[in-house]
Amino acid sequence: MSVEAPRIRVLPADLVNQIAAGEVVERPASAVKELAENALDAEAGRLEIALRGSGIDEILVRDDGHGMSREEAALALVRHATSKLATEEDLRRIATFGFRGEALPAIAAVSRLRLLTRRPGDAEGTEVLAEEGREPVVRPAGAPPGTTVVVRDLFYRTPARRKFLKSARTELAACVRVVEWLALSNPAVGFTLHHDGRPLRRFLPCSTAADRVREVFPDVPLTPVEGILEGVAVLAFLGGPEHARPGARNLELLVNGRRVADRAIVAAVAAAYEGMLPAGALPPGVVYVNLDPAAVDVNVHPRKEEVRFVNPRQIYAVVRHILRDGLAGARAGGAAAGILPGPPAAVPPEETRPWRPPVPEPLGPRTFGLVPPPAPAVQLPAFPADAAFRSGAPPVESPSPGTAAEAPAAAFRPGSFAALVPAGQVFLTYLICEGEDRVVLIDQHAAHERVVYEDLRAALRSGPLPSQSLIEPLPAPLRADLLAVAEEERDALALLGFDVEPFGHDRALLRAHPAGLRGDPVEALRETLAVLAHGRGGERAVVERGLATVACHSAIRAGKRVSDAEVRALLRRMDEVDFGDHCPHGRPAWTVITRAELERMFGRR
Repeated sequence: MSVEAPRIRVLPADLVNQIAAGEVVERPASAVKELAENALDAEAGRLEIALRGSGIDEILVRDDGHGMSREEAALALVRHATSKLATEEDLRRIATFGFRGEALPAIAAVSRLRLLTRRPGDAEGTEVLAEEGREPVVRPAGAPPGTTVVVRDLFYRTPARRKFLKSARTELAACVRVVEWLALSNPAVGFTLHHDGRPLRRFLPCSTAADRVREVFPDVPLTPVEGILEGVAVLAFLGGPEHARPGARNLELLVNGRRVADRAIVAAVAAAYEGMLPAGALPPGVVYVNLDPAAVDVNVHPRKEEVRFVNPRQIYAVVRHILRDGLAGARAGGAAAGILPGPPAAVPPEETRPWRPPVPEPLGPRTFGLVPPPAPAVQLPAFPADAAFRSGAPPVESPSPGTAAEAPAAAFRPGSFAALVPAGQVFLTYLICEGEDRVVLIDQHAAHERVVYEDLRAALRSGPLPSQSLIEPLPAPLRADLLAVAEEERDALALLGFDVEPFGHDRALLRAHPAGLRGDPVEALRETLAVLAHGRGGERAVVERGLATVACHSAIRAGKRVSDAEVRALLRRMDEVDFGDHCPHGRPAWTVITRAELERMFGRR
């Protein structure tokens, strides 16, 4: 009688590690993150990260932390061996990046790994070699103080995983993003990043978080906001509504120094900008949230990219309150060039106010400080009177556009904008027009942006948008992630009128831009790439997102004086296109105050 083999069996340790690697190490950037976090947990003051082949061929992470003894190094590649936890209570108050003891064994399971380490007081170091799933080789070796980990041939044992990787530029961009947010969460630590022997990023140790934020976000004026409420400390640096983009791609959230994706904090940021942002858009910047480690559970995601708060409603309310009041105060004081247009207020030189959270810093020596970032002078493009509102698509019949709250739904008929009488301009941004028993206020940029957008949509039906070739290509400095988009979305960019060629590791050459573009074409390219980077959905959907950005950079700007003739031209064009009542980014373009409402305001009724 034959005995049937049991169907339930214990998996070999090597297979278990490969399964764990599938959860922890998704791409080269995942390995960079795990290795760098180990170095930060070892209290490193400097990290050197070097990549070859976008991290697929080789990843090197070298730190000057406290290193490991030979016994510790031998255990480092054993799954669930860790120095971060000892008791169940430690799991409830996690104060380190790592704690599961999975990262090194998971990486070693899908690569050829070499670990070199020495404690400052030891006479010699230790080398650990691991590959092919075999037992690691541990031997003495000369080594500088600290730890160096070299990962070669990532996923060579799992070729199917390599097929899921993106282009080399996209994978490199993901690695750059990891280094940037680690630098944001650890301003006192120095970081260098090299790729194929070339420097990509260098962050010197900073005394304040504001200094590091300025390095990571050099092109966007950010408003600093800070506060402590109910045991939760918040420090944020946020861009103005005009820099908002769909999704949270350019908004970094750091909870106790750990980068996370959290709906409560994202919703709180959006609520702080209530009435100023298009639906689904968020400002660029970074939000630091520090609280008692016991009030947040970081053990809820395989890659620790999400957290669970004991009281998420409290976190939402605190972050919203601090940000809303801080942004309102900045607007009222005129100190935030990123929030309000106009000349920036004077910034005191190198003011350093240490930001101390109400609980001990849980992730090593991180001193957050507050220095208002310098605001660049506002430069507005020229606005030729006749060329600004040129005719585009033929008039189309459209439903009556809606109006603001309390205005009748059928206040306007097709053709009614052209019948308005220009009465003036206020704040160099809003047009005042008089109609029968009503005053119409028009945001000149939003209205013209919608007109240009509809013209561009009509033109796109016949082929790519007309482009303006440049005699000399313009160098366009770009982040690595935007360079990846420039390479991957060349067809979409061509439809929008851009001719872009990646050039080196940190810039592209702009050879042509959409005809009629006003302002800085490099900035228009940069914003278009950022929009294209948000999600996918087919070429048509990508191009539709880019059209709104091109329209924005082709429209009259806020802060530009316009003549009555220009206003009348705009009003005619608003009747000739399927206008609606919002700009392509969702902001209201016009509103109505009726005569009856005015008379009620002044007590005449």
